[in-house]
Parts: sequence; structure tokens; C-alpha cells
Amino acid sequence: MQFARDLDPSLADQFVGMYVNHHTQDGGDIVPLAAQKLLDLGYEAGLIPHKTIIEVLR
Repeated sequence: MQFARDLDPSLADQFVGMYVNHHTQDGGDIVPLAAQKLLDLGYEAGLIPHKTIIEVLR
């Protein structure tokens, strides 16, 4: 609730329930691969000035 900006607790609980679930807690190996692909495409298109490598901390 520290970051809820005076949001009603029941509404904050509903909001968190929409975005914090088993998919967001552990997306498996495909999420870092997808993020790397997106960064690679951005670099290749000239949108990102430096090649960026994803590092996953577990």
C-alpha cells in the first residue's frame, strides 16, 4: 500500500490481482528470449544505439 497513492485497499487488491499472477511471477525461459529479440530488432533498426544483452538474475 506504500505505493498505492491513497487507493482504497479493496481496489488496490483488485488492481494487483489483475497484474500479479503466475505469468508475471515466473514467465519461464521464453520471456528473456523475447525481450532479447525485441532489443536486437530495435538495435538492427537503429532505434537503440548500442547492442544490449539481457542478463537474467534468478
